[in-house]
Amino acid sequence: MNKHQQLSQLLRRQIIQSQFRPGEKLPSIRSLSQQTKVSKNTVISAYMTLEDEGLIEPHNRSGFIVRNTQPVVTSNEVPVPREVRLGATALSVIRAASDLDGVALGSAHPAVQFPACRKFYRILAQEAHSFANDSKVGGHYTDPSGHLPLRQLLARRMCLQGDTLSADEVIVTNGTMEAISLALQSVSSAGDIIVVEKPAYYGSLNCIEALGMKVLEIPCHQGTGMDLELLRKALLQWPVKAILVNPTFNNPMGFSMPASNRLQLLQIAATYDLPIIEDDTFGELYFGKSREPTLKQFDQDGRVIYCNSLSKTLHSDIRLGWAASGRYFDQMTYMKYVSSLASPGILQFAVARFLAGNQYERHLRRVRRHYNVARDDIIKAIYRYWPKQISISQPAGGFLLWCTLPAHVDGDKLYQQAKVMGINITPGSLLSCNKSFKHCIRLNFATWQNNLMFVDAMKELGRLIAYAIESPSYSGHS
Repeated sequence: MNKHQQLSQLLRRQIIQSQFRPGEKLPSIRSLSQQTKVSKNTVISAYMTLEDEGLIEPHNRSGFIVRNTQPVVTSNEVPVPREVRLGATALSVIRAASDLDGVALGSAHPAVQFPACRKFYRILAQEAHSFANDSKVGGHYTDPSGHLPLRQLLARRMCLQGDTLSADEVIVTNGTMEAISLALQSVSSAGDIIVVEKPAYYGSLNCIEALGMKVLEIPCHQGTGMDLELLRKALLQWPVKAILVNPTFNNPMGFSMPASNRLQLLQIAATYDLPIIEDDTFGELYFGKSREPTLKQFDQDGRVIYCNSLSKTLHSDIRLGWAASGRYFDQMTYMKYVSSLASPGILQFAVARFLAGNQYERHLRRVRRHYNVARDDIIKAIYRYWPKQISISQPAGGFLLWCTLPAHVDGDKLYQQAKVMGINITPGSLLSCNKSFKHCIRLNFATWQNNLMFVDAMKELGRLIAYAIESPSYSGHS
């Protein structure tokens, strides 16, 4: 056995024995060469062997990481439409995030300590003051589609990102969730079937549940997103009305669908003349040099309804979102009119003033750096305090981390135990209709701090998980 085979055998054994964990970065070629006293070419050959075996993969052109070889839900069987029945746990997760004394690692709230947040609220206060002191102000309704200067600014921002659209396509909404809800109501009705990713954001599932629609869950892969071959088979069998996807820094898994897959998805949708509802909530929070292309950017016939907001980039309480509605503008504007008439005018005026300057771009650059560091810090804490059997995602943007535990571990039970300790996490059972991800949890690292409270929380979670792994009866079925 030559040197590169001996080295690849050693590394293979270490990976199988979880000495290197899924998502963990392997030593650099130079450092491993020095540690093992072999040439760099020998290390390169060993790494290429392990890459061919599917055990490791290149990571951001800066080395190799251990691949997550645990399957997400994999099946060649065509899924069956299901009704959504998630229960009250979602509201519990959201409410726990407002506990100022707890450790908020659950609900997807952004960090809010940045100067731009205070700047926005000062602008909002100025707008309210001007309104209160203007004797000429009369009562009027804001246009259901939104304040025109704001729509123009939003369209301009999207055009700078590579999209081609005008203000006439933009509708202002009360956050991304209203944009998604309006889109669903504009293209489908109660009882209709909506394709969603598996796992999917529980808010989207709750929305579909409230509208009386059914979901057709298509499994996702960590590297490529939705299984498009399975989607093709499903569309041959079921009368789907729309496809709802979160392709960029997906919630909860963190992946970004490659551009080639996005084009394939658009081609599939065109074949069946289906609308695509694109949730791009985390798209601006990239850690690399540039953002991922949106599905809307590739859209040639107006079938993509693009949905976004300021809720994840600036502040959750700024309930202002928008939809680039394509060919569905008239239907969505009408649904906006009959559901909430219009979004608050003063809020729209303030956002227009805020976006007209350059403070938002400076803010985005700052939060991207902050979340990138926070991701690395929480991953280091997991590697230090949690059992090695855990695999974690390596998101290149956003602020959510997807953690896969051994199959017998009950994430719901873990959620309840952590909650008693003042630690809020999101159980994976919320993210699918049939609890396929009950052995998973989702963490929010936006508000991560390298202080004793957060470190102790990670230690406590590590102890709970270790106990669960060692206890065969932990699944909660005994």
